[in-house]
Amino acid sequence: MPSPTRITTLAFVVYGPLTVGALAWAWLGGGRFAWTLETPWLSAPYSERFALSLGLGLVLALVVVAMTPLLVERTQWARALHVELEAIISPLSSAEITTLALASGFAEELFFRGAMQPVLGLLITSVIFGAVHVGPKPVFFAWTTWAFVMGLLLGMIFELTGVLWGPVLAHVWINQRNMSFIRRH
Repeated sequence: MPSPTRITTLAFVVYGPLTVGALAWAWLGGGRFAWTLETPWLSAPYSERFALSLGLGLVLALVVVAMTPLLVERTQWARALHVELEAIISPLSSAEITTLALASGFAEELFFRGAMQPVLGLLITSVIFGAVHVGPKPVFFAWTTWAFVMGLLLGMIFELTGVLWGPVLAHVWINQRNMSFIRRH
């Protein structure tokens, strides 16, 4: 098993280029910024859409973080996934978990929602997002399915508001709190 330092280094090796790729894809593909959507579902001033994006992201994060312990306690698939992820996450410090949560939440949202979704659409982007969350054992299929559903929800916040910061907030918060939960339990 890689050491915690190797895991966080690997995260930056993956998420640094992913961030740069997202920014380049959005800019070169249409001269736009990856953190905004030109034609959101909601027609309202940016300040209102920004606030709604953050509010929806916060609500989503709170619901998912609250559901996680319940799912682990009450469902076999969540318990099995918890055990598998615990082997990876338990050696990490709180600072490393926070670093991973920030890097993954920011880079993945910028790439999948900010750069990819305006080009490929909500459904295809969510399928791809789920597909990159595949693990080496069948138990990880639950994680893949969960990532697909989360991709849809995060993507809908982006489509509705045209503002990426709510999905980023939700993704970072969910990753940080759930990895901390896995490490503690």
